Amino acid sequence: MRVAIVGYGSIGKRHGDNLTALGHTIVPIDIGEFPDFDVDCAFICSPTQYHGDQAYSYLTRKIPTFIEKPLTYNLETLQNLMCSLESNKTISMVGCNMRFHPALRDAKELVNKHKVIFARAEFGYWLPFWKKGDYTKSYSASEYGGIIIDDIHEIDYLYWLFGKIKDMKIVFGKVSDLEIKCEDIAEISIIFENGITASVHQNYLIKNYHRKLELNFGHNKTTFRIFPTNLMYKKEVEYFLGCIKNNQMPMNNINEAAYVLEKVFRAKENSSDNSGSLNLNASAAKNT
Repeated sequence: MRVAIVGYGSIGKRHGDNLTALGHTIVPIDIGEFPDFDVDCAFICSPTQYHGDQAYSYLTRKIPTFIEKPLTYNLETLQNLMCSLESNKTISMVGCNMRFHPALRDAKELVNKHKVIFARAEFGYWLPFWKKGDYTKSYSASEYGGIIIDDIHEIDYLYWLFGKIKDMKIVFGKVSDLEIKCEDIAEISIIFENGITASVHQNYLIKNYHRKLELNFGHNKTTFRIFPTNLMYKKEVEYFLGCIKNNQMPMNNINEAAYVLEKVFRAKENSSDNSGSLNLNASAAKNT
């Protein structure tokens, strides 16, 4: 296949390397360059604020499109995008690489066999280590970022494990001296329609990479340590290309991703004035 990759930063290069290894031809497109539509599919790997417009330009030309998470950055732009694509049936998928992680695949098998009572998902990593180069210039540090949608993976894979969300509450704030325009820590509570409850902790503050999932079954619990691996990105790409080949709409297509993202935006909107609720001494977060 001939594959356009719009935005050739770290994630664009990762997808490009994996696609090249699978024998496909890459057409890298920098931000601001005119899109190449003479392709078999497109990967949108630009900063979050460009995702909606760029995805729209390919999907409306009936070009299968993979969009890196998050789909967009606020509720208004999400609603406008989904209204404009309401009748569009082109194959789409929003990045959900954690669903392809070996540890979470094992968790999925366990969830399918045993009744879960409660789940706890955690992610944390020091933003200057996470975003190579000058972190202050990354989308994560901008008004389009923030740990909640930057790390939507945890909410996404919990939805994948447990199904539709009945209610979600979020407490969030900026507690560090990081030079960012958004929240750096969040605590999220979720109840799913099947009665399972879950909590999620997210932060930009921990110096050592931390990601895990705990599944509680009443009398015992299982903990999954989740470490970075390129295998999940490779499996994700293979899955998306397989859906194109079989003319099958992927999981976490644009409609499914919009469902989860809307739940997040509305929960964040409905939160009280969180800017003060976590107004802790910044020095406490400095040495985390």
